[in-house]
This record gives sequence, structure tokens and C-alpha cells, in this order.
Amino acid sequence: MRKISAFILLAVGLASCESKEEILYKQYVVEGRVLYQTHCANCHQENGSGLKDLYPAISQASLWKSMKSDELTCLIKWGRKGTKGYMPGNTKLQALDIAEIQTFLREQWGTQKTIYSLDSARFALKTCKSKL
Repeated sequence: MRKISAFILLAVGLASCESKEEILYKQYVVEGRVLYQTHCANCHQENGSGLKDLYPAISQASLWKSMKSDELTCLIKWGRKGTKGYMPGNTKLQALDIAEIQTFLREQWGTQKTIYSLDSARFALKTCKSKL
């Protein structure tokens, strides 16, 4: 019993050594995963594979090299009509929601394993050029 208690205390102690930034990053990833499952996975699938030509795969490295974060913010919020298909926007998502989704996407499939900040999402939303 003492070994288990000592292990639990050690685990709690090590977990508390994380910086505020690390804790915030993990929080964004967890919240972003829930938001992705609610608002995105139906089309893009749990694993990001999409549905053939109907909904594009977001797990492809080429997407993350070609699309800037501010473009993705606008796409999530306002959607896009294009020659290769249509993505409805989700105008109910707020800047924090989008920041969390993008942080999850980066963690899951992107090349940047960093937080997409609330300030970045707010700025991008103010500068979106096209709305659906």
C-alpha cells in the first residue's frame, strides 16, 4: 500500500512540474479533439482520412504545407465554395473553439506541434477576406 501511495505522490509531483504553457497546450488539444469530433469528424472522419472525393483528407502532409493557419481559421468559420467541392462554415464556433480545433489538428496531423493562440484566431477572423 505504501508503494502505491508513494507512486501516486510521485506522479502528482511530476505532473505539477509542467509549465503553464504545457498545461494550456494540453488543454487546447483535449478541447480541440472534442470539438473536432462534434463539428468535423462526420465529414473528415475520426482519423482525418475524409471520404474519397467528397470530403478531403485532412491527415495529408501536403495540406499542412500548403494552407496557412489564418486561412484554415477562415475556412472553419466561413466555409468555402469551390470547383472541387463545398465546405460549409460553422459560424457558431468562436475564436477559442477554432484555436482549440487547430491546436488539435496540428497535434494530430500537422508539422507544427504548437498551440494556435486565441489571439491568432481572433486576428485571423477579423481579417478573413471571403465569407460564405
